[in-house]
Amino acid sequence: MIPASKERIHQMENHIFITKNIYKTIEDRSEWNEALVNIAEYCTDSSFGGASLIPLDEDMSEWRFGSNKDPRTEELYYNHWRNKSPLSVYTRKKIENDFLYADDSFLSDEQIDKIPFYMEFLREFGVRRIHHAMFKTENGNRFLLSVQSPDGLTIQSSAIIKQNLTRIIPHVIQAVGTGISFNKSKNFHEIFENSFKEMPFGIALINSENKIVYANNNLIRMESDGIFIKNNTIQVKSSDGNSKFSRLLSGSGDIHNPIKIKTETDKIFFAKIINVSSKMEQTRMVIFSIHRVNSETEAILSNLFLTASQSKIACLIANGNSIKDSSLKMNITEGTARQMVKDIFVRLGVNSQSQLTAFVKNISFIA
Repeated sequence: MIPASKERIHQMENHIFITKNIYKTIEDRSEWNEALVNIAEYCTDSSFGGASLIPLDEDMSEWRFGSNKDPRTEELYYNHWRNKSPLSVYTRKKIENDFLYADDSFLSDEQIDKIPFYMEFLREFGVRRIHHAMFKTENGNRFLLSVQSPDGLTIQSSAIIKQNLTRIIPHVIQAVGTGISFNKSKNFHEIFENSFKEMPFGIALINSENKIVYANNNLIRMESDGIFIKNNTIQVKSSDGNSKFSRLLSGSGDIHNPIKIKTETDKIFFAKIINVSSKMEQTRMVIFSIHRVNSETEAILSNLFLTASQSKIACLIANGNSIKDSSLKMNITEGTARQMVKDIFVRLGVNSQSQLTAFVKNISFIA
């Protein structure tokens, strides 16, 4: 017989081992399969039991995991056994507290031997009794952690399984909730990384506290130009530029037009903030551009608003060129250039070069 002190040390070591396994699932949810193998052994003190993590909301089917490597287990459970279990009535109950525990200890061994659900379950996988802990994450997702005791365990073993299951269920709730948030955040970031990593702009996603959620490489490289990241926030290395950017972040400036920032290296950047729809949190996108008007802008203007030559002269003017300079670069007369600008005013509904410049620069952000 193991002394009580050594037994407590053994239990503590097992508890530390199982919680480490549970929290490994946060960054990689496929770890749940192995974690459930260990949960089943921890709860039943046997290597012949089973455990399953079962989402009770249909849109969370990707969070179904089980300790049994037989691919039939999930199909059989969801298509055949789910509503036949004597405990299925509990899955429709409202979870008032952290979790709701239920098991089938109210059934005698004789009754279990005559219930079709158990007869089929035993025949397929050699398990005996079912122990459920139903819980709800902070985001409202409902789950069931099911532990199946192996054939041969007595009804008295249910009390031990309940004790072990209720001891680890808070860790499971935490890991599942955090894991769901982590995977949403990970997917969210991957979308933006794939979309913006090669764009010719410095781009960052910031949360409601103006902390950076994601920054692309172009923004990180702008440190040498006086725009840098410090304490997980965007800073501008010039008092005037930092003041302007702070006003933009606070929403006190004109959110529809980009602001012009001059850094200590005398480079001119344009910055704009765009609200981004995100299920995770209130998120905004910050865009820094040193190339305000480029070939992509010209292509958009040409495809949607202007002719090819009109688009070219519009971009030249938006980049600070005079009509005379623009005519020389396009190898046309100044008179022709002025007539083209007048035609552009009519097409776009603007009446000044400054309005034309604002229009083109806003198109550049779309580009």
